[in-house]
Amino acid sequence: MKSLFALVLAAVYGLIIRLLFGFANGLLEIMSITFIFLVPVLIGYLTVLCTPIVGTRTAAFFRPWLTSLILLVVTILLNMEGAICWIMVFPIFAVFAGIGGLLAFAQRTRTNSSDSQRPTNLNMSLLVAGPLLLGFMEGEKALIPKQLTISREVVVDAAPAAVWQQLTSHRTVAQPSARRSLAGLFGFPHHLTTTLDSVRVGGKRVAYYEKGLYFEETVLSYQPAHQLVLRVNANPGAVPSAVMDEHILIGGKHLNILQDTYQLAPLAGGRTRLRLASQFAINTPFNWYAELWAHYLMADILDGELAGLQARASRP
Repeated sequence: MKSLFALVLAAVYGLIIRLLFGFANGLLEIMSITFIFLVPVLIGYLTVLCTPIVGTRTAAFFRPWLTSLILLVVTILLNMEGAICWIMVFPIFAVFAGIGGLLAFAQRTRTNSSDSQRPTNLNMSLLVAGPLLLGFMEGEKALIPKQLTISREVVVDAAPAAVWQQLTSHRTVAQPSARRSLAGLFGFPHHLTTTLDSVRVGGKRVAYYEKGLYFEETVLSYQPAHQLVLRVNANPGAVPSAVMDEHILIGGKHLNILQDTYQLAPLAGGRTRLRLASQFAINTPFNWYAELWAHYLMADILDGELAGLQARASRP
């Protein structure tokens, strides 16, 4: 029972910190070094410190993962966080919570007393005030904007003219795909239709997805049967709140898609190499980690787009 109390206490502490960060949104950043790295350390530290019998270092490292899991479930049920955002952040959050557990285990080993290390009201006040103070000091200073380009390509069993015709069609309907989509697994809406008013500089293309999500694009340049360059006009205000978490909102503070470029190259046998490159920007204090997820998710989305074009252009 006391072990369960330790888990609940640490989870409630994490929930309070999350509520305070959310309440002071604009002054305190959820996507910050303080919240993503320091807060889980304190959660793990509190978990192990309040547990009557910890056991081994391994137990001290993994026990805070349960606290992190409780916090994950509660914040999703309360619609405080989206599942896709938690899936991305949970590995690093849990690891740093485990590090906090190891720190508490080392402290308890040195003192050889669990009761004397129970947190007091003063200690709990410091645990709450510390992240808030550091969060206010950090603000947006640690955010680092970075532009990335990811490209994918396929070989289409059709001539460039036929591929170009499909690419610049006034309206195309996305067909159900048997491919397993990582983006779909994470809850990203499925592509429904794409419309293009005209093939000219300044022409408007709109890609529609499930749940009311859509993206507007403007033709920047084109070379028939060779290249099409589109500027993505992200409008975060038009994205339904139930579709994308605010921390990974396209066009938001931390993620934005800038430009898509389609390139067609003729191959022997009347085939075409179709390449799609997407330029986007991320803006976090830990781009090294965000870039890993961005690469896999964007590559998966581009693969889905190319697969649809490949299927339509290859039809007799």
